[in-house]
Amino acid sequence: MTQAHARDRLLAAGGELFYNAGLTATGVDAVVRTAGVSKPTLYAHFRSKGQLVTAVLEQRHEQRVEELRAWVNRTDDIRQRPLAVFTWLADWYERDGARGCAFLNAAAELVDPQDPARGVVSREKRWLVEFLAQLASDADLRRPEQLASQLLLLIDGVSGRVLVQGVGAAPRVVAEATQVAALLVAAAGTDSRT
Repeated sequence: MTQAHARDRLLAAGGELFYNAGLTATGVDAVVRTAGVSKPTLYAHFRSKGQLVTAVLEQRHEQRVEELRAWVNRTDDIRQRPLAVFTWLADWYERDGARGCAFLNAAAELVDPQDPARGVVSREKRWLVEFLAQLASDADLRRPEQLASQLLLLIDGVSGRVLVQGVGAAPRVVAEATQVAALLVAAAGTDSRT
């Protein structure tokens, strides 16, 4: 097994276990067992469990950015792109969202504000609100930063509800959030700048 392959296996195993069982509940023994590598191999790539957590969250963020941009760009009508985020959300919960947002889950477990992994969580949420604001601005909606913040509240609210009520609640909760998002987008489009 190559070094790059071992690192990829550790990231995949860590991503799966941290998301499904939680950061605190998942020890390095479980990660190396799932990855099929030794502890020395883990520590050759990551100096600590915390560094692995950080790398897993960074990788998840990169995947989220790529996937969400591609999804939204499939929507030809630029005015509909802010709502396309919610169709992506529905699709994501159906495929991979059994425990809600991995970033919010991590934030709940990472109490040290200086923890590098918590910094990744902050960057993810900052990126998402900036992405939403850009979509709103491109659609010529009023107060795009405010709208983006409101839309992120809905997205994070969906995650909280799914975490508490279970993934079975996701279709209904996403549909409700999408209805509210549509109202917010419509209100932001009511502008005298025509």
